[in-house]
Amino acid sequence: LIGSRAYAREQALLAAKIVAVFQIDMIGYDVNPGRTFELHVGFIPSVDVQARSARLADLIATLIPQVSPSLPAPQVYPGAGSPGDPAESRSDHYSFQLEGYAACLASEDFFVGPGPAAPPSEPNPNYHLPADNAINTLYAADIARAVAAAAWIAATR
Repeated sequence: LIGSRAYAREQALLAAKIVAVFQIDMIGYDVNPGRTFELHVGFIPSVDVQARSARLADLIATLIPQVSPSLPAPQVYPGAGSPGDPAESRSDHYSFQLEGYAACLASEDFFVGPGPAAPPSEPNPNYHLPADNAINTLYAADIARAVAAAAWIAATR
């Protein structure tokens, strides 16, 4: 978070016109059937930043049937029945939200939820360990393709 915090602060000081921040982190671990994944947009300090970040997640979700049809709808945090976002302040997208930029994190199915009807989480047992080398390339490519399509649309509107 140190590098993203410094970079986001610098961009804000330059009044950079950043229309969207899409962060992809931990998208390769998927061993259970279902190919679930998460989008994180929660930002308690600002309803406006969270709402604009949620529109980025909506854009990704809208594009999935066209560019990555084998992915299910994403689990979006905060979601219905979810009081908050467990990834808030825990990943690089948060640094940009702190500066007022809309930001969305896409990740593998790491957290429980959102809501009681959500499928069980599938956290990578080797996260941040030397053994963290299992990558489901098709799953990762599907998530990356959906996020890249959303980034292209956000940049060209």
